[in-house]
Parts: sequence; structure tokens; C-alpha cells
Amino acid sequence: MSLDQALYEMELVGHDFYLFVDSETKEPSVVYRRHAYDYGVIHLSTDPMVTQAQPPAAGGTLGG
Repeated sequence: MSLDQALYEMELVGHDFYLFVDSETKEPSVVYRRHAYDYGVIHLSTDPMVTQAQPPAAGGTLGG
């Protein structure tokens, strides 16, 4: 989704921020409302090593 579309969607739902996948970078981004009707955008980057599923350690349990 483009930044302009994300701004439109944010206004449409009436929230102060909107998480979307940027159509140019294919990365998650957040557009947010600042004071005095100004907007900001945060571009997030993903690390492919973090997003891959990791098998649990041998003999380990989750939650103790």
C-alpha cells in the first residue's frame, strides 16, 4: 500500500496511527498523526534470520 493510501485509511478508521506494508519497500511501516495535523512515518526493517521459525532446544520446555 502506498503512503498516501495508508494516510487515507488511517483517517478513515479515525486512529492516530496505522500499520501497513509499504508497496515500494515491501517492509512494514507505521504512519502516525503528530500535533497540528502533521504526519510522520516510521519504516521498519525485518531481519530474515529473526523471522524464520526456530526449533525449540533439545529437552527444553516453554513456560518452565
